[in-house]
Amino acid sequence: MAGWRVGFALGNPEIVRLINLIQDHYYCSLFGGIQEAAATALTGPQDCVKELVGVYQSRRDALYSALDRIGWQAGRSQGSFFTWLPVPKGHTSESLAGLLLEEAKIVVAPGIGFGEHGEGYVRLGLLTTEARLQEAVERVAKLQLF
Repeated sequence: MAGWRVGFALGNPEIVRLINLIQDHYYCSLFGGIQEAAATALTGPQDCVKELVGVYQSRRDALYSALDRIGWQAGRSQGSFFTWLPVPKGHTSESLAGLLLEEAKIVVAPGIGFGEHGEGYVRLGLLTTEARLQEAVERVAKLQLF
């Protein structure tokens, strides 16, 4: 269910009631089937979660090893299937995203789209195979940005 948002609140019953009141006025509830799927996912066996964490960790490690080889220094993400990569000097997050799309056929999200503190970074998803992530880094290397 990547990309689907499900949340819940635990705590003081009065505070939870008020959160629910606000939520009812701001948002439309999720389809009941999704709510049931979320409950099942949270209360059921977690083996598949551990397996998926391993897949994303392997992809992350492969990506950062490739980035290290081309000199793109970035802090390792610790708990997401997204990575935040610093923008090289002479670029904004938007200009780098445009360059990567046009010249290397790689899609990243400009950090500025996530707020002012996102400027200086681009976001890349670990949503493909290790081989494709390494191929993407090879395309970036040809741009000689680092």
